This record gives sequence, C-alpha cells and structure tokens, in this order.
Amino acid sequence: MLRSNMEYGVANPMAAGYKAVVAELQTVYSCLGFTCADVGGYLVDGASPDGLATCGTGAGSSVVAGYAPESDVSEHAKIDLDQLKMETTTDAFDWAGAKKVYTEGEFSEKTSSMRTLQGFSTATKDGQPKLAGQKYFDMYRTYWNSATYADDFVMQGLDKTGIFASASDSDAGDNKARAEIANKGAQYQNTWMYIIHEMEDAVADCRAGDLTANDKGVKAIDEAWAFWAGSLEGADGTGAGVQMYALAEKRAENFGTTSTGGLAAVNVKMLAHIVEMRTALKAGQCEAAAAMISSTIVPEMTVPLLQGAVRYMYLGDAAAQPDLAAAKLKKGRAEGWAFLAAALPQIDRCDSTVAQALRAEMEYGTATPMAGGYKAAVAKLQSVYTCLGVSCGDVGGYAVDGQTVDGLGECLSIAGYTPETDVLSHAKIDLDQQKMEATTDGEDWAAAKKVYTEGEFSEKSSSMRTLQGFSTATTDDGTPKLAGEKFFDMYRAYWGGSATYADDFVMAALDKTGVFADASDADEGDNLARAEIAN
Repeated sequence: MLRSNMEYGVANPMAAGYKAVVAELQTVYSCLGFTCADVGGYLVDGASPDGLATCGTGAGSSVVAGYAPESDVSEHAKIDLDQLKMETTTDAFDWAGAKKVYTEGEFSEKTSSMRTLQGFSTATKDGQPKLAGQKYFDMYRTYWNSATYADDFVMQGLDKTGIFASASDSDAGDNKARAEIANKGAQYQNTWMYIIHEMEDAVADCRAGDLTANDKGVKAIDEAWAFWAGSLEGADGTGAGVQMYALAEKRAENFGTTSTGGLAAVNVKMLAHIVEMRTALKAGQCEAAAAMISSTIVPEMTVPLLQGAVRYMYLGDAAAQPDLAAAKLKKGRAEGWAFLAAALPQIDRCDSTVAQALRAEMEYGTATPMAGGYKAAVAKLQSVYTCLGVSCGDVGGYAVDGQTVDGLGECLSIAGYTPETDVLSHAKIDLDQQKMEATTDGEDWAAAKKVYTEGEFSEKSSSMRTLQGFSTATTDDGTPKLAGEKFFDMYRAYWGGSATYADDFVMAALDKTGVFADASDADEGDNLARAEIAN
C-alpha cells in the first residue's frame, strides 16, 4: 500500500490520501520496535495537521500498550475499568456492587449495550455457547463439565455458593478468599479465554475471506490485544492496569523474567506474536495465523498463570509460612487455586495424574492443602512445562526481596525438555566431552585421557561420572552393567564379544594403539584422525 502510493513515478501518487497512508505506516511501528511517542507528530507552524498528531493521542485513536490497532478498540480496552471496579468493591466486601458491575457492565460500551465480564463466559449464539467449537474453550468446557465454567467460578465468590457455601460473612479470611476467586476468575478465566476467542474468530473470518467485515477479521486481533492490556496501561504499556498485561508485569518482577527493555518478557513476546498474526491474516495466510495460537500465543498467555500458581504454592503452604495469619493464608490459597484452575485443563491434557495431584493439593477448601509441601507441588507442575509449550527460562525462579526461595529457583530445561528430577549434574557430562575435544585438538593426549577416564565436571553422589565409565561400568559381580540389553548385546557380539568395544575404540586413539599403532606424532593427518576417533 505504501509503495503503490509513494513510489516515484507511480501513476496516481498518494491516491489514498495522506491520512490513510500515514495510518498504514503507523500499524507497523510496534513490529519495527518503536512507539508512537518515538516518532511523534508532524507540526506545521506549531500545530499538527489533521491526522498527523502523535498516533494514540488523536480523536478515535487507541494505541494500547505499544500496539497500534487498525480499528478503534478504545471501548473494548475499557473493560479493565469494570475489572478495576470489581476489585475495589470486593475489597470492601460489597458483593452486590461487585456483582452489578460484573453482570451488567459499566464502562465498556458496545453498539447497543454494555460489554460485560460475565458475558465473556455466558454469551450464546443460536442457543449454543458462543465459543463452542474453539479448541481451548472446548478443552476447558470438557474438563469442568460446564459451558459457563468461568462464570461458575466467579459467581461462587460473589454469591457465596459452591466452595464458599459455608463461608462466614464475619470471617476476614473467607471474605478475602471470596474476593480473590471472584476477581482472578474474571481476569484469568473469563477474559483470558475470550482473548483466545478473538483470535479464533479472526482466523475463521480469514478462512471465509471476510477480513474487512465490521467487528471481524483483523479487527478481532485488535480487540484481543485491547482485552489483554486494557485502557489503564496507556500507549506505552507503563501504566497501572489490571488485565493479563499487568499480571505479566508483576510476575516478571517476582520471577526474574523482565526483558532488557524493562517490560515483562511475556508482554514483549505477546506484542510481537499479535503483530505477526495480524500480518499473516492481512496476507491471507489463514493457516499460518491459526498455527500461531497454539504454538506461540497460548503458551505465552499461560506463563503468568504458571508463575502465579508457583508463587501461591509457596505462600499457601502453612509449613513454609508458620507465622502467617490465618486470614492471609486463606487469601493465598484462594489465589493459588485461581491461578491453577486457570491452567488446569491444559495440565490435565498433558498429564492427568499431575493435574489430579495438584488439584488435590490446591483446590480451595481441600481438607489437607499443600500436604506434600510446595517443593513437591512445584516439581509436579514443572514436569508438564514442555508439554504446555513453555520452558523453565520462560517461567523463571521465584524470589522474595531479591532472594530466590529455597527450591523455587529456575528449573532445568534441556533442549526444550523439562525433566521431573534433578539431572543437572548428568547434563554436565557435555563439559567433559567439550574438554576432550579441546585437548585432542591441541594434541594433548594425556590431558584428554585424564578427563575421559577420571571425569571433571559431572558429579555423582560419591565420585565423578566419566565418559569411559559409560562403556566399562560393571555390576558388583563384575558383569558388564549393560549386559542383557538388546542393543548393547548386539554391538558387543559384532565387535568380537568385547564388552568394552566403545572404550577400546576411544583408547586406541588416545594411547596410539590398535589402528594407530604405527601413527606418527609428527604426522598432522595421523593426529587429526586420532582426535576424531577419540572424540
């Protein structure tokens, strides 16, 4: 579009008009790595011509946390004002006031009615749930056995039903717990799922070739970001919001996952993913856009939920918090359950046993909350990180006052695999291999043999793990440790019955025996060959 309007010699230069051309350029500011404020507004005699003020500041403009939407989503972004009012009313235990804003809405206008947080969960189309048929909604609906699972979660806090049926109005802990369930349910279940719906809706319209229809297509991507960030974050994303964007910022501080630019890594990546998806949709690359939802966007959206769950596994563990007042402990456990519940259907898809175990530990009102201790619970959660599409580095390690909590440092992720046990020392065998390569490259055969036979970096409980030991290890009775295993027996038989065939191969090079018995120390080719065989 820019080139067709501005390339020198084009038949109809600026045919679309300067406002449209400028607006199109502004849509890629985020992708280019800068903001509207960085570019500023064009001035003539001290004033900006119509349409050339700093984007995000003019009438009808709605830059949201670094994202330049192509449509006006300012009303959508104001859903965070409903969420904020819910928080203030529940903090005052004004359940009627909280329920009113949740069910009726107050700040986020639609064409002929108010947008509501409740509607994100309860909306229907032709008598069926509006989100039916969409992957993540169907997954969550099935797990909770309810199409209105998110609303069910919130309403038990507001109406004192379900897990709060026996709650006391005079119990501060019960009231704080109700507030957390209601607020975090609305944020991290209702709104979280509806953000995914907007992306699914955009893909559906792309497939139907309907990207320009009102409230559809690319506009739905704009709406997704508006719901993610809200209006309170401002144009640059440094405001004080209450949506998922704000949660990501808070947890980044706790878990050391802030980007080099100062914002949460989750928000930086989310912005990039949303812009990339919008670009794909505009190019008609519907399937590429669809793939982004599961492969990159939902995993990113899940990271703050996992961070929240880890944080409150610790804060909800009475043994780890012996001096914590009962009311605060109840509040922490409610928060932990809200975060876990928001990710639990995905965890169940990965490993139902892990999901059941975590639910037994953390469901609010369970008889023995966190009975196994926070460390064990966190380890279980970490075991499904890879399946959830996140890494240990994505989640980070939980710290309080700058000090990493015992057992809650960043877990080990090895090439995308998150182990369920501590295998960091095992993984360090590659450092022995690396040193072998460096010493053989320098033709230092004694040093190479030393690290190969004695080890240096990979510790066992009472000795060093060695590369040689992988071939020469025996059981207490002297039998080769690997005897009886299919492939070991196959290789042993092939190499003339030698149980140490692999070590024989390596040692021939290191000791200049076997195939290298006649090798010359002065022959570069011989030395290069010995190094390759040994390594």
